Amino acid sequence: MLELITFALIIIAVGSIIYILKYKNKEKPKIGIKRNSSNEYFKDYVNMKLYLTSIFFILLGLIILITILILEIVPN
Repeated sequence: MLELITFALIIIAVGSIIYILKYKNKEKPKIGIKRNSSNEYFKDYVNMKLYLTSIFFILLGLIILITILILEIVPN
């Protein structure tokens, strides 16, 4: 059980670090804006995927921790 808790905390930490270093105090990345080159479209897409991945990591870690908490409380 300790390994799962550690894993969840690491996932939350990675997601938080990505979010804080790259997106804190900035607006959400936008896609679908008219760009001059396809390279700029790719950069927009990568930024959006990284943003969503950081949020997903934070939520996944929290869900794992809540699940562990529920599993520890219910059987007792």
